Amino acid sequence: MSDTTTPNAAFMSRKTFLRGVGAFGAAALIGKVGLFSGAAWAQEQAEGKSGGVLAYNLTGDPPNFDPLSATSSTVMCVIGPCYNGLVRFDPQSPQSIIGDLAPTWDISEDGLSYTFHLVENAKFHDGKPMTSADVQYTFDTIRNPPEGTVSSRKKLLAEVTSIDAPDAYTVVFNLGRPSPSFLTSMASCWMLVMPKHILEVKGHMKEDIVGTGPFKLQQISQGVSYELVKNPDYFVPNRPYLDGITAYVIPDSGTTWNYLQNGQLQIMISIQGQDAGSFKSGGNVEVLEQPSTSFIGINFNTKAAPFDNVKVRQALSIGVDRNAALNVTYNGQGQLGGIAVPGQWALPDDQLATVPGYGPDGAANIEKAKRLLAEAGFPDGFDVNILVRKNPLFEPVGVFLKDQWAKLGINATIDIQENAAYAEAISSKNYAVSASGASYALEDPDSVFGDDSFCGVNDCSLVIEDLFAQQAVEMDPAKRLALVNQLELELAKEYSIYVMYWRNRFMGITTNVRGMKLHPNIDQNLRMDQVWLDA
Repeated sequence: MSDTTTPNAAFMSRKTFLRGVGAFGAAALIGKVGLFSGAAWAQEQAEGKSGGVLAYNLTGDPPNFDPLSATSSTVMCVIGPCYNGLVRFDPQSPQSIIGDLAPTWDISEDGLSYTFHLVENAKFHDGKPMTSADVQYTFDTIRNPPEGTVSSRKKLLAEVTSIDAPDAYTVVFNLGRPSPSFLTSMASCWMLVMPKHILEVKGHMKEDIVGTGPFKLQQISQGVSYELVKNPDYFVPNRPYLDGITAYVIPDSGTTWNYLQNGQLQIMISIQGQDAGSFKSGGNVEVLEQPSTSFIGINFNTKAAPFDNVKVRQALSIGVDRNAALNVTYNGQGQLGGIAVPGQWALPDDQLATVPGYGPDGAANIEKAKRLLAEAGFPDGFDVNILVRKNPLFEPVGVFLKDQWAKLGINATIDIQENAAYAEAISSKNYAVSASGASYALEDPDSVFGDDSFCGVNDCSLVIEDLFAQQAVEMDPAKRLALVNQLELELAKEYSIYVMYWRNRFMGITTNVRGMKLHPNIDQNLRMDQVWLDA
């Protein structure tokens, strides 16, 4: 039995929640997931004013529009307002989960099945109705993609053994074992329901934006703007408030800030890089700040010589001054840390400090780095290209690494690429090392450690794979934390990715914007269905 809810105000009662997790203990699941307050999900939103077009910035063109394979925020900035998931994180309360296309759901007593009850009035933007067949096909594709289809979030559904659609508006996810992270994974902004009639033909949505969301694509001007228009058939009554959204491609952050100040933009999606902490609230602009789930670091291609040698990867990692990296490239607006998002799942400092390069002082160890390079056969260093995405967040990082590595005898050349070219180089493994970073939709370990990039382009070791599998189904909070800590230690020693720091997130908005809240990962709150302009 489900609690009765409306599509835009879904909640689960304490009774239903406790019944759903009773077989393995409500306290365990609450402690595991770390997102449930009490056991209720709720959303309260004051009525806003209708009308107006919201304008915000993109730092570059999105490489494609595919919810399956994409990971870039530039993609989500365009497609986020156009799709829905089954559930979502509350726009006004980032730690709460609410209904979306599924306003209600039930959890079986043993925690092995989740039954989602769908709205019956949702349509895709091409007019075709959204049914359980679309949900089933979408998530079957995510968890078991056909040959030639890339699914970036396959591991998040590893515990799902089958998906049933008993009728047109009911979907049942069957799990092999209880998962402490299943519902939070489903709330990820990338877990979007796609149209079966397009996905089964093409195998992806790279060229199409056809969702059920509050806005639909109207026009693309490559290199200039992406225009979205209000969906008159949106299944939530009286939403969205806005008539449309225009995302302008503005690579330069200073220009973006000027446009925000003079009112040509209403939102600067992300104030980052050397602008973080420099752009201040004042006049008609407010700057929002939030600790984030995003790090800045180094991504090594572990199949490309000389980075197939862990000693070389370790040398170039410990040869970097992390404090200087934070201060120089991000104005000190963040914190040092390890691979896990700082917070409840992070490795304690004393354990993290046992991994070379992750000491609390953040200082570089030049002499040890040089010894490691000599042991690896590079006493005089070597030449290398650093792949850098054209973006004010990453370009200073590339310059910083070039300077740091010069002290080790490394002659680095910075290779700056536009979004599409950068994404292609990464996906095809056509690079040696990149000045990189990542933003995780969730703080949960399944989301963070499920990212294959932590093991480079090689498969993870059996030890790492086993630890990941164990923590993914461990329902006892203390035992799961111990497994996660051990997993982080093993991954840190691989040095396939080296985390320099975790950055704070900043967003600029004009004072007439209402209903917009900055989440730790801004990608999680780009639906824009509750945003309105107080002209």
